[in-house]
Amino acid sequence: MKSNFFLVNPPWLSVFQANNLDTFSALWALDIQLVDEPNRARGGWSEVGTFSLPVGGGEQQFYLKRQENFNCRSLSHPWRGVPVALREWLTIRNLSNRGVHTLDVAACGRQSRGDDRAVLVTESLDHYCDMDQWLEEHHGADVRYPGLTALGREIGRLHAAGMKHGCLYPKHVYFSTQDANTLRFIDLEKCKRIFTRESGLRDLDTLVRHTSGLTADERQWIYAGYIETCPHRWTASALEQAVAARVASKRVPGHD
Repeated sequence: MKSNFFLVNPPWLSVFQANNLDTFSALWALDIQLVDEPNRARGGWSEVGTFSLPVGGGEQQFYLKRQENFNCRSLSHPWRGVPVALREWLTIRNLSNRGVHTLDVAACGRQSRGDDRAVLVTESLDHYCDMDQWLEEHHGADVRYPGLTALGREIGRLHAAGMKHGCLYPKHVYFSTQDANTLRFIDLEKCKRIFTRESGLRDLDTLVRHTSGLTADERQWIYAGYIETCPHRWTASALEQAVAARVASKRVPGHD
């Protein structure tokens, strides 16, 4: 990965240029509305905020992630590492190429002159809501069945791309409010490669443990969708038992 670069995706280039936001320094200095307190760790910090730009008579909201010395190490970058935000950008790009729906990136960049800084701009998910809200607002098998089956298929596609989410909580799953079959994954910072069929089970057990109120049938809908698209052979009963065993093990004190 280059030490210094800045990219704006072509569909947004003219909009960013018109608002003088087509440089790294402009985004770094931009006044944004923080969504949470900055995360101070890894020897640096990371923050996320929102801003809006006029587009076609309306407004488009964006999320801007800014990081300084907030790096992760890898085999190719064992010492200084790379900014976590840019690893997320690479993951988004890879998953998008494999047909997994995540976030739409508007811009990203890195400035490594002394401190290692990174920016990542993504489009807000208009007309989407997180899984907890979706379940609260949608009742009945006629809506939940296609939505939860689609969720299982999307997790299967993620694993077929050779990745696991790593923290697949309901707040990281967004359903379209207009089409139950359409959903996206967010917060991909902890995505990691997987090589065995058991490696991806963490995503399923995390989702099941942290989604209150799922019935046995609804869990089966997720598993059935997963089996359709995952890269490994599972029977419905074997997958259910494997996930249930992991869920039970997390009830032991000291397990997440």
